[in-house]
Amino acid sequence: MNHAKTAITSADFWLRLLYVLLFAIAWQITEVLLVVVVVLQIGSQLLNGAYETRLTGFGNSLSQYAWQIGRFATGATEQKPWPFMEWPDPQAQWHLTIGEQPSDADNQTRDHTADTSGGSSDGPAQP
Repeated sequence: MNHAKTAITSADFWLRLLYVLLFAIAWQITEVLLVVVVVLQIGSQLLNGAYETRLTGFGNSLSQYAWQIGRFATGATEQKPWPFMEWPDPQAQWHLTIGEQPSDADNQTRDHTADTSGGSSDGPAQP
């Protein structure tokens, strides 16, 4: 019960809750934009026989942004997404290493910074 009372009276708790609610709105907008990108890409594929490269990059950025929002909202990181950090790179690629456990140092670093090393992580790596 003491933890709940401490959290409720903490300014940090209420500020984080406000950020989570604002990012929940950003999440909803991002979902709609991703659907629009998908529909436009289907149209481009049907009409031109190829995906529109600018839309591909924008969709990539949006999906990374949604990932960042999800990590912040669930408490996986304290790093707030855009506009508190740079907009995700449209050319970044995901690297998933199956079966490899990150070290404690990796976990601490990943909790407070975005992985831009291009190494083996389960998130976007910058080119």
